[in-house]
Amino acid sequence: MNRTRTFCWKLTLALLTVLAAGLPGCGTTRPTQEQEYLLEMRRKDSEHYITETEERYTSLLRGVKAQYDEYVAGRQPMPPVIDYLIISGGGDWGAFGAGILKGWGRILKSDPLARPRFDVVTGVSTGALIAPFAFLGDDESIDRIVNLYRNPQPDWVEMRGPLYFLPTNISFAEVPGLEREMKKTLTPEMIARIADEGKGGRLLFVNATNLDDDSPHVFYLVPEARRAVATGDVERFNNILLASSGIPGAFPYREIDGTMYVDGGVTSNMIFGSRIPEEHRLPALWQSLYPRVPMPKMRYWVIFNNQFQAPPTVVKARWFDIINRSIELSTRSATLSSMRQLYLMAEVAHLKRGDNIEVRIMAIPDDWSPPVPGTFVKETMNNLADLGERMGADPTVWRTSPP
Repeated sequence: MNRTRTFCWKLTLALLTVLAAGLPGCGTTRPTQEQEYLLEMRRKDSEHYITETEERYTSLLRGVKAQYDEYVAGRQPMPPVIDYLIISGGGDWGAFGAGILKGWGRILKSDPLARPRFDVVTGVSTGALIAPFAFLGDDESIDRIVNLYRNPQPDWVEMRGPLYFLPTNISFAEVPGLEREMKKTLTPEMIARIADEGKGGRLLFVNATNLDDDSPHVFYLVPEARRAVATGDVERFNNILLASSGIPGAFPYREIDGTMYVDGGVTSNMIFGSRIPEEHRLPALWQSLYPRVPMPKMRYWVIFNNQFQAPPTVVKARWFDIINRSIELSTRSATLSSMRQLYLMAEVAHLKRGDNIEVRIMAIPDDWSPPVPGTFVKETMNNLADLGERMGADPTVWRTSPP
């Protein structure tokens, strides 16, 4: 959950304490690897990501083409639309995004801006926790994730005692309550449903940060759900979500396949295929597969669990306040740049091939402020969930121009 706020200054304070004391900071022992090996693994992972994504995009488009053929044959009343949902990070402010999904469901299905059945759902950090429920898309699933955000528990985040800053600790805090609640909320039955819902090519993926090779890593959750069903073990699936939402240094890292993963927001606070070369993205792939058939309308829906601009304030002249504010600004600025890139990608596709691509964004209003200061405060999270429900139920709130 990449909105660092409370943890940021504690993390920096601990690091400076270690440096000042001259402690080596050995940490938990992990096997060493030669740099050449790590570089080769990074190269292979990057190649695999592009290849795997193209294969999954192709499967999705074949399903869309089948719907298009049904429409042309008169067996389907409306042409297909490709709906792509992007849910950003934002920590406990993810209550806003969960609320949007619930309020969105109140719009009549006859409205063209009603909540669709998404073809692609992506999430980062807190957005990764929401994404599986948005992918399932039914009211019961969305109620589950809304209820989770509305009811934070005291043990969601617990400091590691008075010596939390020691360099031998893997993090300041533990998240026993969050781990427990996620297991209760995202049940094995729901994971089995995710595996089933992906049979037609629909995609669900999240981003985590690979600290070992200094890169983002996309985890495709439909095959992960299938693995969980086949093995009867959901721990890996849950670990991926917790990795994407693990504030580095504050929350425990997650080791998956021998690699250290932390919050996906460190490398990209929203994912929509920007790392993929243009010729491998959905519009170009459609033209390659079906050169004589115009691509159906495509809609990107972006839920930004933050504000475009934080309320102005006079920052205290203390190093931890300065660092805290600066990191928040850095994350927000990078996310806004990603949004602008998404609009540019849509414009490029329109200019090159005449594709009809829409981008809509919903964010926390810039004039909103938390009713109670702090992190994981129930009153604030419920306020955000209420706000999200109101805004989600109003289709005129979606922003259609770049921030």
